[in-house]
Amino acid sequence: MNYSNWNCPSCGGAISAEEFAASCGAGSCPVSPQSCPCSGSQTSCGCEQPGGPSPGPILCWCQPACPKPGPVPVPEEGCCCKASMRAALQLLCDSQIAGLVNFDGAAFVTDTYTAGSPVNTTAPTATPADNLTTLSGSFLRLSPCNCDLLDISAPVYLPPDTTTGLTASQVSLCELAAVAFQTALGTAEGDVTVPEATTRNYRQLKQLLSCRLTPCSTRCGECSCKCDCGDCCCTAGILGMLSDSNLSRKATLAAGLLVLQGVTLLGTLGNTLVLANDTEQRIYFVCASKIQFLG
Repeated sequence: MNYSNWNCPSCGGAISAEEFAASCGAGSCPVSPQSCPCSGSQTSCGCEQPGGPSPGPILCWCQPACPKPGPVPVPEEGCCCKASMRAALQLLCDSQIAGLVNFDGAAFVTDTYTAGSPVNTTAPTATPADNLTTLSGSFLRLSPCNCDLLDISAPVYLPPDTTTGLTASQVSLCELAAVAFQTALGTAEGDVTVPEATTRNYRQLKQLLSCRLTPCSTRCGECSCKCDCGDCCCTAGILGMLSDSNLSRKATLAAGLLVLQGVTLLGTLGNTLVLANDTEQRIYFVCASKIQFLG
């Protein structure tokens, strides 16, 4: 289903087309401020309406106003992604974000194995796309008292789809090329269907994550080439190409066994890129030093 974004106030529920038009024109909420759940400096509102020949009800929601809170600080880590990947996963502990993520719909990708999803060998017919199938792994927690591991529960596969018979209970952060998460299913309410509510969850999730990441540069036409060709760490060049020089914010890349095509870069956190797939409604954390090819 195609959606159009509308930059007008919202009150957290479905409204009529007449109310929608009035609110956009007047720049005020179509429901009295007393009944609007969006309040305070921490929130803003958004609306969207299903497209097509028979547009559905207008969906509205409340979301944190950017940029609150600011980007998450990440320790200097050279070429490694351990600290930034851990910091990116810690974002999911936020109560507003946690309810929008399916923690039992995850995949963990290294250079030689995938856990939680086999590799799909069928080329995509449209973008954005990835080469994963259904995400069935579970992200349980950041391992306590151990900065090197994640606690997971996920079947391990050799590419493309050979099961190893192993269900992984932990994965090394130093070996991770990427982690993928499915958006949590929404709940039907009134005229809002489950797919529409899930899409609303996905859009909120992207907005919340974007608020906490280093934004992409919008310096148009500016040359900022400062290369150290003796440095064996390629993360600066990868991050510069995908963020500073990427005005479209679209990315096609291969990292370990993961292939992403036409996904959207939400921002970066240290050496970890955070990307979104509007087709599958998935979020990816990708280690820059594991990226081998760019499209």
